[in-house]
Amino acid sequence: MPFGYFLKARQAHSYGHCTYQENVILVQDTLGTLVSGPLRDHGLLLVVDDDSERLMDVGQVVAAAGASHMPILLLTQLSLLHTAHPAYHTQGSLFTTILLFQHDPTSFHLLLANNKHWNPSYLVLFCLDAHLNTTTVLSLPIVQRSRFILLLQPAAKASRPRLLAFTSRPTDVRHSVKKAILGVWSPSKFHSWEALFPPRFHGFGGQVLRVPMLCFDEPFIYFDRENMAGDCIGANADAAETIGNKLNFRMKFYYMDEIVWGVKQNGTWKGMLGELMCKDGDLVINTQGITLEAVNDFDSTYPYWEGSYGIVLEVPQPLPQWRNILYPFSPLTWGLVFLTTVVISFPLAFILHRLHHTSDFTGLSLKVAAVLLGQAMDDRKVRMWWARVWLTSWWLVVEILAVVYTGNLVAVLTIPAYPSRIQTVDDLAKSHYIPSMIDYGDIVPEALKSSENPTLATLGDKLFLDTNHNPSNPYGFLLSKVLASTHALICSLDYLIFTLHKAKVTHTTYVLNDKLFRGYVTWYLRRNTPYTTIISDHLTRLVETGIYAKMLETHKAKLTEKGTQVRGDGVLNLGHLQGSFIMLALGLVAASLTLMLECLV
Repeated sequence: MPFGYFLKARQAHSYGHCTYQENVILVQDTLGTLVSGPLRDHGLLLVVDDDSERLMDVGQVVAAAGASHMPILLLTQLSLLHTAHPAYHTQGSLFTTILLFQHDPTSFHLLLANNKHWNPSYLVLFCLDAHLNTTTVLSLPIVQRSRFILLLQPAAKASRPRLLAFTSRPTDVRHSVKKAILGVWSPSKFHSWEALFPPRFHGFGGQVLRVPMLCFDEPFIYFDRENMAGDCIGANADAAETIGNKLNFRMKFYYMDEIVWGVKQNGTWKGMLGELMCKDGDLVINTQGITLEAVNDFDSTYPYWEGSYGIVLEVPQPLPQWRNILYPFSPLTWGLVFLTTVVISFPLAFILHRLHHTSDFTGLSLKVAAVLLGQAMDDRKVRMWWARVWLTSWWLVVEILAVVYTGNLVAVLTIPAYPSRIQTVDDLAKSHYIPSMIDYGDIVPEALKSSENPTLATLGDKLFLDTNHNPSNPYGFLLSKVLASTHALICSLDYLIFTLHKAKVTHTTYVLNDKLFRGYVTWYLRRNTPYTTIISDHLTRLVETGIYAKMLETHKAKLTEKGTQVRGDGVLNLGHLQGSFIMLALGLVAASLTLMLECLV
């Protein structure tokens, strides 16, 4: 259907009752006033039934109202049902939809209900029959999809023709509505957009929204262990309660037995999102990532938090403490020290032996080298100026090496030395570690397996899913595998951090620098829920003002103030000094053997 006006030349129809004709004339005038007045700068989609099309020429009425630079589409109910239209024509706020009907449109709406893209934000129901029960029409679920609704209907019992304006106030978000009168139509009263479409959800009148929950989402949703009732609390629960107090509705939380977040299997949603699709759920406030599949099937709020999946591994076991004596220098440094000692001591002794006929070549070499071990040297045999310069330079080198070695040795004795860690997803894919997750119905397993990235696909092929859920300690089994240095645990980052604190393994595990599937999280509602935007606006307001961040920090502090793992008492023990005592024992053995050889000689 192209943009522009759809004009038709038709014969005017006359009806027997003058009052009925007057009502039709009033409807025509009102439609023209709407098009040329408050709706002038807005795209229009006009849908007429057969009887209203025979009563008046809608195209001519719209044309007579004056030209508009905005697109106007005129359709019959039949063409709307059987013709594919762009989604922005039938949903959202780009077009205002006007439905003109003479007879009950329930059958038309029931056929239209299968179109999930039918959800105009602004809907005008223009009823031409004063005696039609429009309360039933307003109660239709497909009508209630719209955020703003205006109903215009001729007054049934009036001395002169007049139109009454109504809207609907939901008394229950799932079932019934209240037909609320806005007043008698007059161009002066309904001259503005705000007058035509007053908020339907300014106050929810104490309605109840059913919220399915899983209390394993720290710090967003978790069990209150200080309360014997074991209710679920968290930052998201606080935010939902705050919004409910503002809009005068309350949340009824119900806890799911099956630990499934929200996954689509064989075309059917399971878990919390399944509660929205097929059961009694109205809103999901657990952290749910934004995915194309979920957004197509559900309404969602604006993103309120950035999330990702972290990977935790065990900190490698420290290197043996008996090797502490060697740790301060790398193997290359030790090799250079040994080579420098040889280069300094033996050439000096050889030159002195050749030029000055020193008798003890081996003894002099050992005395020069022994300075490195802190042994004193009698330099009376070295009287030549160039040899003293040689020795002075060597002693300065030894002093620097001793200071550096001692300083590093203190650090090594205080803080254990560890092998290098895995820090990238690519390193993890090449390692012996098995990536693992709890099978709680998440997108990650399938996303890894179907990824075109070879590294992620490798992780997906190796992935181990734990299907044995233990609600009291859901990650106990997998953490034991992580601490056994066989598995790597994948979990949403925020929850992962608090899991490590709760298990008191913050200093025996670490989280990889690389993160998986960075994105944003949202709250989900049923598809075409009219109050999605209202809840979304208030949630965004909590985020923008910093109130939500404060809620989150409060629960983080509550979760981490107790039980955080302590590294140790910070004192040296015998294990730290093993290397020193081993070197002392080796030195004593070597000295004893030397003494025995001297006695024998």
